[in-house]
Amino acid sequence: MTSNKESPTDPAALPDADVARPAPAVPQSVTVAVRLQPVEHSQQPVFSNFTTVQAGTGVVFIDFGFLEPQTIANLARLGQPGVTVPEAIGGTLACRMALSIDTVANLANQLNQLLRSAAAAQAQAAQGAAQSAEGAAAQQTH
Repeated sequence: MTSNKESPTDPAALPDADVARPAPAVPQSVTVAVRLQPVEHSQQPVFSNFTTVQAGTGVVFIDFGFLEPQTIANLARLGQPGVTVPEAIGGTLACRMALSIDTVANLANQLNQLLRSAAAAQAQAAQGAAQSAEGAAAQQTH
């Protein structure tokens, strides 16, 4: 058995090539199924046709509200000449969520993925309809 007391053990004393550094950790994506248990009436969907977002200190508040369809129709006419702009519009607060910044980022990623998938499906359906129309037109000319 040999003693190696003369060899430096301090990484600062060793040249860069001699220091063993761990490889940088690469974040891995892991999918885990999460089962949320309903409490009271939490499993009932709450309909919302209006949202607002407000930033707090380390928290984002998202208010989900409901405006009557007639109110929404009236809002569409606000830009027309002769229509007076109301001071306030009445609605019903359906739900208020307080989310951490990380949760908001995760929600934004999920919503963006959903919107990209929906846009791709819509584009694919439009392309299929256009090809069907071209095929029908080609059959009529023959």
